[in-house]
Amino acid sequence: MLALMAQEFKAWRGRRAALAILFGVPLVYTLLFGLLYSANVIKNIPLVVYDEDQTATSRALVQAFADSERYEIVGQVATQEEMAAYLRANRAMAALAIPPQFSRDVKHSRAAHVALELNASNLMFANNVLSTYGEITQTFAAAAGQKLMEGVNQPPAQALATAAPVRLSVRITANPTAAYNNFILPGLAVNGVLVATFLVSCTLLTAEYAALARRRLPAWAIIAAKLAPCWLLSVAAFVLAVGLMAVCFHIPLRGSLLQLLAIGGAFSFAVTAFGLLVSSLTPNVLTAVQYSAVYVMSSFLCSGYSWPLFAMNDISRAYAAILPITYAAATVRDLMLAAAAPTLARNIFILLLYGGVCCAAAAAALTLRRRRMAAGVEEGAR
Repeated sequence: MLALMAQEFKAWRGRRAALAILFGVPLVYTLLFGLLYSANVIKNIPLVVYDEDQTATSRALVQAFADSERYEIVGQVATQEEMAAYLRANRAMAALAIPPQFSRDVKHSRAAHVALELNASNLMFANNVLSTYGEITQTFAAAAGQKLMEGVNQPPAQALATAAPVRLSVRITANPTAAYNNFILPGLAVNGVLVATFLVSCTLLTAEYAALARRRLPAWAIIAAKLAPCWLLSVAAFVLAVGLMAVCFHIPLRGSLLQLLAIGGAFSFAVTAFGLLVSSLTPNVLTAVQYSAVYVMSSFLCSGYSWPLFAMNDISRAYAAILPITYAAATVRDLMLAAAAPTLARNIFILLLYGGVCCAAAAAALTLRRRRMAAGVEEGAR
């Protein structure tokens, strides 16, 4: 077995395409998506304004939106129909409608209604508008109320306390700037390692079945020899992806490097073993690659990284439970951002168990297939 393993390590020197995939895909994933989401927050959301009041007070509210980097006012219209046209044509993703007599209602301490209309075809825009709209209007309302209280001879501090008696304090941990890149990039980088490792490992046996059938080594020894170099190279690709995130995109690296290496090693082992299992079952390289396309396309979406597992139905959760990325992506993110992952030990154990089961199944499949090939050779000789 050691001789075969040494031979496999040497064989990787000539597998330039496989090496390019194994290191190139995580590299491209990390760089591409890191640059794509480097803004961290969505800014300059197109906003159209329909101001029926046209007073200093209404213009102050419009200016509050204009001063926020989250919005870009793309037009001011004179009719409801024009405002709707902006939204239908995607020229604006949100519309602010200020009713007539808005200023009078504010000055007389009556409820002043402001309407917000959203184009929610892209939920990223809609969620950002909903999270920032209230902050801007509440700040404006507090300032307007303070001026009213100061008009009845209240000191500024007391006037502000009267106008806005409830103050909300928010403390954000792990990702205090709420940067989108910090949240999404670790998962995408891990997915890049998954794609590369699986694309390479799912063809390792399929391409050499004829030669492997003639070897007298036990199937488990062949699986181990095939797995070892691919696994180690996959771990190296994982380390490269983590390094790129920390150095190029300044993703916090607060957790233990040993813990990151442990979850990365267990994840790479599980994916490589699963790839070998697929390779032991598929008749040719083309079929293996076709199966891998279905697997890698669904893994990240169903892993619970971007859409939480508790919000999924039972079937989706069951599928997520058999995906190695489910146990790795969120764990890597938590280690990097929060310096701790409560389920780290459990997830490492599950990934190692997963990989071990896949290796055993691959060895059994290889043994059975070699027997069938040998029986076919004997039958042909007769």
